[in-house]
Amino acid sequence: MISGMANCHQCDFPVNSEHESYCRKCGESIRPQRGQGLLEIDIAHAGETWDIAKRKIDRAIDDALTYGHSGMKVIHGYGSTSGRSIIGPRAMSYLRHLADEEGGRFAKDLRNPGASLIWFNR
Repeated sequence: MISGMANCHQCDFPVNSEHESYCRKCGESIRPQRGQGLLEIDIAHAGETWDIAKRKIDRAIDDALTYGHSGMKVIHGYGSTSGRSIIGPRAMSYLRHLADEEGGRFAKDLRNPGASLIWFNR
């Protein structure tokens, strides 16, 4: 992530968090706030390839850390339609790696077998 540059977590519009307090497109606050809950993203239900899904995860983790979220929920699917998940196993492996890298922890979502969580330890 370029210092100060991020995407609005509401509408995905590019913003400069060093010079702007609100998104110019939707008006959402872009200043980091502590105590925000989980940032939730879906990376597998719009026909994404693994490369696109990985980019979505990378952008979301940057946004989650920038905006002070306590963690991130990634909906990656579990293959209920096709019988096997293409993105799910790769996403879980990558999320474990990111959790270790960021000093957080990885967990499977106990309520949704097609989702995983990263909790940030801040």
